[in-house]
Amino acid sequence: MSHSKELLNDKNSRSNDLSIFTRNHYINLISCILIWLSGSIFIIKLFEKPAVELILYTVIFPAIIILIERTEKHYKVRLTKNALFLIVLIAAAAAIVLYRLNYIDYPPIAGFLILCLIIFYHAQNVKMSLIQLTVIIFSPVLYSELISFSGLFALSVLTALSIFISDRFLQSIKFDWKFFLVAFLFGVTLSTHLITGCVYLVYLLYAFRNNFSRGFIFILFMLVIYAAVTFLANEGYIAVQVSHAHLLGLIPVWVKILLLILTFYIGWIAADFQEVLFSSGVILFLTFIVSLVFKISQIGWSRNEIDFSLAIIAIPFLVLSIKEYKVDRFLGKVLN
Repeated sequence: MSHSKELLNDKNSRSNDLSIFTRNHYINLISCILIWLSGSIFIIKLFEKPAVELILYTVIFPAIIILIERTEKHYKVRLTKNALFLIVLIAAAAAIVLYRLNYIDYPPIAGFLILCLIIFYHAQNVKMSLIQLTVIIFSPVLYSELISFSGLFALSVLTALSIFISDRFLQSIKFDWKFFLVAFLFGVTLSTHLITGCVYLVYLLYAFRNNFSRGFIFILFMLVIYAAVTFLANEGYIAVQVSHAHLLGLIPVWVKILLLILTFYIGWIAADFQEVLFSSGVILFLTFIVSLVFKISQIGWSRNEIDFSLAIIAIPFLVLSIKEYKVDRFLGKVLN
């Protein structure tokens, strides 16, 4: 009897290892749920009577992801990352045609391509690439960026790219050109919109919590670059094609302070790079929800007043945080 129980437990553990959406894989689950939630809110905004659309979206979104996960053995031999990349290039070519017809603007196209490149480079296998691409495609929030361009999606992707570069370049403890190049990239990106500071705060606390002096020099140089670029932009020497809307305007100061404290905390406790991506996405999405709640409380419910800017910024980080990782029954997440 005990032997059969052991076999059953072993079978269950193997089946859990095959799935990346068990209750123990909370990062993947929460990321997908938040992206689904943003899509649902977008559908509510878009349609006057969204019941049917919501039901379809609620069914199709998880069904496609589960299908990709469960049928890996049928496509992993034939489908490669190169083939996926070719498909993405074809989609980009189609998007360029739409750009030439003045339906969409070019920064969202560039943002989508860069995000796809990050996925192909970062994803462990074809299955993960497919899942991440599917989550993006089935995130209707991003289509609002194609309709009404703000530049925030491209900015979010560039921010993600900069911390990916940083995670690779800052492995050395030397103050070499890579160190200052990354600080320069952070400063330039921060100057386009201060909301990126939320992501950088989480990452820098994670990266430099064991080396404060090095972190201080990095942040100081980053702020110098930020001040210089901001000065040049204010003087009209350079232009940045990103919306400068005050995304936190309706949130009370005390709530902003709480969000800042929470950002400090999750940056300090982040165990690995995946948690940095996940935490950044969650904080941005939480800020989106808080902003939406306060807007409704002050202005009242109106579909036209829903602003998805913060959700658009959060989605790339939530998508990139989805990955395969092992979960030990007693130790929890097993770090790579």
